[in-house]
Amino acid sequence: MNKSGKSALRYKAYETIKSKILNLEIKPGDKIHENDFAKSLNISRTPVREALLLLQQEGLVICSNNLGFLVNRYTRKDADEYFKVREVIEELVISLVVERITDQEQSYLKNCLNKAKTSAKRKKLNEFIQCIKEFHDLLYSATKSKVLIEVISRLADKFHLLRTVVLSSPGAMANSIAQHAEMLKAIENKDKKKCRWLMKNHLEEARKRAGELVQILF
Repeated sequence: MNKSGKSALRYKAYETIKSKILNLEIKPGDKIHENDFAKSLNISRTPVREALLLLQQEGLVICSNNLGFLVNRYTRKDADEYFKVREVIEELVISLVVERITDQEQSYLKNCLNKAKTSAKRKKLNEFIQCIKEFHDLLYSATKSKVLIEVISRLADKFHLLRTVVLSSPGAMANSIAQHAEMLKAIENKDKKKCRWLMKNHLEEARKRAGELVQILF
């Protein structure tokens, strides 16, 4: 097999395993069975192992001499610190969004929120989580800041994993829709002060929920 073919298999394994980790289909602390993924993807163990090494570099998995590859576990302190970092980043994000967002981008946010509402009504949690991720990705894009987007991209997986934890809790979807709807209205009104307040409250509440749930899930 040529180099591009091998890379494609590694990427296939990487995306599959990563998706299952971020969606909590494989729980923190669980062992990742290389043979099972190789069989399910109809590939050899080599690209699976290469994918796991990439995920190890990204901090999503760890390698134990005795147990092999395991999904990384996060402590309550880890979750708390990730949220504190995100609060600082999102404060800058929302300020730039209010200044720079276009009418078309606001329309995209509305459509995204409507899709989230539909997913919530259908009780499709993974779809809902993806919609909320898309909402925030649109906000990042609306900043028009390459440097800020670069910084966020390095932490995006950790943010998404914690978002999945928070949104998996009872009543979280309805609460999230209400908070994002308020945020969108403040953006449309160009109310920077209210946007920053709403984002801060949104993340503080999420941080508290994550802290409670991390102890149970992780």
